[in-house]
Amino acid sequence: MADTLLGFLTEPRYWAVVGAAALAGLVRGFSGFGGAMMFMPIAGLMYEPKLAAVWLLIADDAAALPMLRDAVRRCVWREVLPLALAAVAAIPLGVALLVVADADVMRWVICLVILLAVALMALGWRYTARLGLPATLGTGLLAGLSGGAAALPGPPVVLLWLGGQSAAATVRANLVVFFGFTAIATAIAYWWKGLFTAESLLSSLPLIPAYLLPLRFGMRLFARADEAQFRRVALALCAFAALSGLPLWKML
Repeated sequence: MADTLLGFLTEPRYWAVVGAAALAGLVRGFSGFGGAMMFMPIAGLMYEPKLAAVWLLIADDAAALPMLRDAVRRCVWREVLPLALAAVAAIPLGVALLVVADADVMRWVICLVILLAVALMALGWRYTARLGLPATLGTGLLAGLSGGAAALPGPPVVLLWLGGQSAAATVRANLVVFFGFTAIATAIAYWWKGLFTAESLLSSLPLIPAYLLPLRFGMRLFARADEAQFRRVALALCAFAALSGLPLWKML
């Protein structure tokens, strides 16, 4: 087993994944979301998306637990629960897609969904009316599908909450709690589909501290940021991740 981990550590592309984990942790700590947006396009370009998805789940779950303590007190439960329940219901279908889908097709879908979400938010799209239950549940189902298939439950939900009128602190808390629900459901689905192997578990170990330390720093940065900074930084970093992860670069 030590040879398995050593094999990863001697690969330059694995150290690119470690760097992606550090950047993902920073973004996650600052904004409450975006870790998958930063990590999956880069790690999924270096390795199979399903291996990258397991790495992200383990590193993020281990590192993000301290964020939950404050988030459960600040979140708006009437907004979080319907989305979370719908997403949890759709995650198994997304995981089934992850197992059988073409890797490059998955990368295109991941990156283009992120870019669409970023473009809409950067253009200043906001809604003022309260969303009805069908729209809320539909967003949750889409988040669960993309979360199971690509470890990216965030874009539909981020677009929903950043597009509303809630303050940055409330949006961040909602996202942290929502991801807590989806992480549990995703872990169960991954286990059911046999994605947790000795190779994936061992190779995830160096990624946990690489994700954790920047996450703590990102949490401190958020405490000093204002509303505009929160939105600008999150959108800029997510756009960078999506552009850098496009399979297009493999053709050049």
